[in-house]
Amino acid sequence: MNEKSQYTEYNEAKNRVPWLRILISFLILILAVIIVLLLLKACQKTSLREDLIDAAKEYYERYPERLPSTVAECFVITLEQLENEELIKSSDYDICDKETTYVNVCHMESGSYHYSAILECGEESTNYGVWKDGIETNINENSDIRFTFLGEERNLGTKYYYPNDVTDINEVKEYYATIPATNYTGKEDEQIGYKWYTEKTVNNYWNNGKYSSTQPSGYPNKGTSITKSNYSLDKPSSASYRIIEETTLYRTQKVAYPIGYICPSGNGVIVSSEPCDESVESPVLAFSCNGTDLIDVTAEQIINRDFPPCGEWSEWTTQECTTSFTGGIKCQSDDGYKYTDTMWKWYRKDNVKSYYPSGSATASGEKTYYVTMPTNGAKKDNSTQATVYKYYKLEQNTTADTNYEEWVPITDGYVFLDEMLEAFRLSDYEVYSLADINRTDGIRYTYQMQYRDLEE
Repeated sequence: MNEKSQYTEYNEAKNRVPWLRILISFLILILAVIIVLLLLKACQKTSLREDLIDAAKEYYERYPERLPSTVAECFVITLEQLENEELIKSSDYDICDKETTYVNVCHMESGSYHYSAILECGEESTNYGVWKDGIETNINENSDIRFTFLGEERNLGTKYYYPNDVTDINEVKEYYATIPATNYTGKEDEQIGYKWYTEKTVNNYWNNGKYSSTQPSGYPNKGTSITKSNYSLDKPSSASYRIIEETTLYRTQKVAYPIGYICPSGNGVIVSSEPCDESVESPVLAFSCNGTDLIDVTAEQIINRDFPPCGEWSEWTTQECTTSFTGGIKCQSDDGYKYTDTMWKWYRKDNVKSYYPSGSATASGEKTYYVTMPTNGAKKDNSTQATVYKYYKLEQNTTADTNYEEWVPITDGYVFLDEMLEAFRLSDYEVYSLADINRTDGIRYTYQMQYRDLEE
């Protein structure tokens, strides 16, 4: 009984199905398949890109003359062109855009060629990072690159340096911090410069050189002198600079004077230089201040010789005068004083700066800088230190005495190749490639490289 029971249990254990083990193995198999599929999918993108680049390289082996011939030149070969050349046969590219899927090949400074692929293939499209400035050593096989360009045009001419229009810069000692004159806009030879001055003693006159008998405050020195005489009926006060003399003073006044006779004439009267005819028993004199307009004068005034005044009395002087009835002058005299004052130009001595070369007393009045002492005895004004230049004007010409070659940008900064070529053509240069520019005298270009890396 016990032996039979043991036999039965043995057979059951042997014949039981290992469902758990089978389930685990099945799950492991499914996971392995998924991993393989993912790996295949990940590799497919790389394969498409690499196959496209290989096709492009084969294309240029077939047509080497179509490769970029100049450093920084890049050409594009599209998927459509590669298919037309039967270099792409895989149906994997059926989902790709024929024009925007392409290979970019660029001529590098080292002489090698760099290939990068741009795929527009739905989920299989290439994704690159942001563009960065760089050089050839920054890139790898997964990088995409491009170039930007700055075109320049050569101008020939003659530089005339301010202020004397010499053409040899070595003869120029003057520097300026800003444009010194119209048209002198070019600058070179950057230096640290200063304004320079000499010191001298000058006479600083009071009140712009006016004369005074008394010393003004702060002006101790007497300069040139003059004398001035005045007159007064009252005795003036005494002073060290004054001489007083007693004297007779005179003054005059213009008064009315006779200019003829008032004589009847028809219904009116006239002024006649001759006495009236015998019919006028008492002739009347005509008086005037200006010889034309009549002034009323009474008989009493005539008798007293006190004619109406025609103006104010003059100042008192020592000049003698005489009353003149016919001349219209009334004279008066009186005892008085003549006093004569001596006056001087007063000044003080000041030590002042004279900036070279203008002679200005202040630094703000001088615009010229020098790097070294410009004249004997000159002193440097350290407070005027500035970055300065020699300035010139440029007159364009191609004569034998041309001393200047200037390269002028034709675009505002670096641009792409087509933009630079168009700018040159707008300036009448028939150029359509970098090689054309290199063959054309008077123009040139510089370039910068940018790159971006393939993102995982």
